[in-house]
Amino acid sequence: MVNPLAVYSIPDWTWDFIIALVTFVLLLVLIRIIDMLHQRGSIPLHVSQKVFYIFAGPTFLICCLFFASTYLSRYMAAAVPTLFLLLFITTTLGYAQNEGFVRTLSREGDSVGLLKGPLLYILFMIFAALYLWYVPLDIMGTPQFDMFIPTAFLIMGPLAGGNGFANLIGRRYGRHKFNVVTEKSLEGSLIMFLFSLLFTFILLGIYWLILGHIFESFSIFTLITPIFVVSSVTTIVEALSPRHTDYFLIPLCALITILILSWVGLYPYFVMFPLRNPFLP
Repeated sequence: MVNPLAVYSIPDWTWDFIIALVTFVLLLVLIRIIDMLHQRGSIPLHVSQKVFYIFAGPTFLICCLFFASTYLSRYMAAAVPTLFLLLFITTTLGYAQNEGFVRTLSREGDSVGLLKGPLLYILFMIFAALYLWYVPLDIMGTPQFDMFIPTAFLIMGPLAGGNGFANLIGRRYGRHKFNVVTEKSLEGSLIMFLFSLLFTFILLGIYWLILGHIFESFSIFTLITPIFVVSSVTTIVEALSPRHTDYFLIPLCALITILILSWVGLYPYFVMFPLRNPFLP
């Protein structure tokens, strides 16, 4: 998380703007590719939405690792999902026409669907950008630098990979059904757990490749217990969640689980790098 253009006297906010623009374009390209596949009949509507969920969040979090180490970096990062939030709202209200968004992201096939699962997903991305950073303070209480901590990746694994593949594979191959709040399958829950683990390990592996030097006293194995616990809890939550609420309940319960793990000493990063209100000096 450094500004490689600093040697050319380019300010940090300029580098952050470049990364924010690149992130925004990458997400737009992702939506465009999914929409093209959907229009060609390669993927049905429910698949196109899940493909976006599977790749959009991880892409955004990985891009967050490249923002500069300044106090303003989190706001530049948060601007990206905020723009999508505004696009969703203006499209639903009829002030903008984004047929690609509707075809790709709305399960119901209309603009109102953007304010359900997609809205909750985008809100978590905004929350991650604003809050899931570490801002160390000096003895005078002045912020020194920002660091995107691995907590967001620990939550995004179940939210994107686990929940996304659970729906895709469970819908097609789920044979052993159960119904607590809504109908789910044992196969879908198993896929939820396995892909939560897989995606979390992949995302944390990328995190370590980019920022591993920051945590010389820790390794990825420090997170093995939290990964398994969070994946287990979110699997249960997904199985019990009502329709359209999983993209709210999964990150919420994952964050609560992480807080509890930090209090009992099983998640050191929250102890070392607690959340700070980004709107306070």
